[in-house]
Amino acid sequence: MSIVKRIAVSIPLVALFSLAQSPSPALAGGDAGGGSGASYGLSNATTWSIVKTLSRGGDRCSRQPAAYRCDCYRWVYKRAANQLEGNGAYSEAQGALEQVERSLAAVVAQNRDSTQPKRRRALETYTPVKPAAIPRVNRAAVQAMAKAETVLLRSPANKQEHYTRIAQAINSNKVLLRSALLPGGLIRFATTLVTGFLQKA
Repeated sequence: MSIVKRIAVSIPLVALFSLAQSPSPALAGGDAGGGSGASYGLSNATTWSIVKTLSRGGDRCSRQPAAYRCDCYRWVYKRAANQLEGNGAYSEAQGALEQVERSLAAVVAQNRDSTQPKRRRALETYTPVKPAAIPRVNRAAVQAMAKAETVLLRSPANKQEHYTRIAQAINSNKVLLRSALLPGGLIRFATTLVTGFLQKA
């Protein structure tokens, strides 16, 4: 084969290879901004991962001593938000989760009980709040979660299915926190109901 023919054959092959290696418009840059992250799109796997983090984390935090509970939730929302890093399709959800994390961090810092030690779980450290501040801290956490839930439920129509499932998981956390403000018998009852619901979900 002559040199001219070889060049004529190789050029289309190189073009096809370059096209295959290039990110598709749906995956490149997207809402992440600055081209620094990929937008992988909405998916059942991603949504389920967030729901699982919130549901299991909330259930675990509900079993923490009351003084440490709010900071435990802060870690849950931090982990959930981090799972969405770089995925622009979930930008509103990530922002809502990060806002909860920031709100909980602020209320814990304002009511920190410096007389009590922190609790550790794996790489997480939970900061206690003052006993007298626990009801106020829990109410602030419930309000932060309610705001995030509202943001998700007002999301664009094409995201409603996924965001509604995340909002439901946040609502379950909210129910657990509200139950902490009830008398002891009702706390156990509410926790049992929510735990059973999460196990069936």
